[in-house]
Amino acid sequence: MKKILFVLVLALGLLSLTQAAAASTSYEFKAPPSEVEVNVNGEFIAMDVHPIVENNRTFLPIRTLSSLKLSYSWNAISKVAIVQNKDGDELKITVNNKTAYKNKIPIEIEAPAKSKDGRVLVPIRFVTEALGYHVQYDSIRNIVFITSEEYKLDSSLLEQADLKVARKAAISLPITSNFKPLEVKTYKDHSYLFPGGKANIYIFYDGYTNSVIEIKDGKAILAGQWITSPKGDKNLAWVGTITEFDNPALEPLTNTRVKFSKIGDVIETYYWNDGKVMGPIKNPSKVYSDIIQQVPDSI
Repeated sequence: MKKILFVLVLALGLLSLTQAAAASTSYEFKAPPSEVEVNVNGEFIAMDVHPIVENNRTFLPIRTLSSLKLSYSWNAISKVAIVQNKDGDELKITVNNKTAYKNKIPIEIEAPAKSKDGRVLVPIRFVTEALGYHVQYDSIRNIVFITSEEYKLDSSLLEQADLKVARKAAISLPITSNFKPLEVKTYKDHSYLFPGGKANIYIFYDGYTNSVIEIKDGKAILAGQWITSPKGDKNLAWVGTITEFDNPALEPLTNTRVKFSKIGDVIETYYWNDGKVMGPIKNPSKVYSDIIQQVPDSI
């Protein structure tokens, strides 16, 4: 068991941690937080400006609405934004005003649109749900998933022989859980660790916490989480159904595996096979799904 623990700790880079603190239900690690990513109908979208979070509410730059196939206009004098969906429903929002209008009917909103650094930002949940979209927030990875009413998952992508395609589809699913996840943030530099030849299970390492995700019936399900001390000599916390390193689900990770990391705006990939480490493969990141790079077919 100690050997497996060491391999996993080494592979995920946990030995580089310099600060960790644990309490009964909350944990703290000082590092830059991850930017909010947005996935629309199963595809991550490229953004020149990322959404911001204030008072537990997420605001989306209005220009990003075009990715949702919503049309919009902005009047800089009146500070009014008008957003329409393909069915002709219209949403009128005024910056710093809690009264919006849907098809000319007033609606009170808790978080009004705002202007920041020359950008107009609108409350993402209110705008999308008012115009017929469903919003789901993945707190483990700091990702907002938006789906239209007609969207249907193409589950065949998850079963592709092309592992790059299958793995991109796997990380494009919102993570759900049947238990309370550890209360930690997702940090800017983070990684995905896949077993060799597989796309149906991965470990997401957020800079502090490891989360085991299993893909079942077209869903990404959180199976377990743990935090390891900076020295790698003990676990600070375990939750979920995978609560030990010799769980059969983790066994493939001890020999053949691949780690995809996002370090700032650069994607970095290493892969292991029979104890040999290959990499890094480095490329710039234009859209979040670029984190999954091409590696040899068996990896």
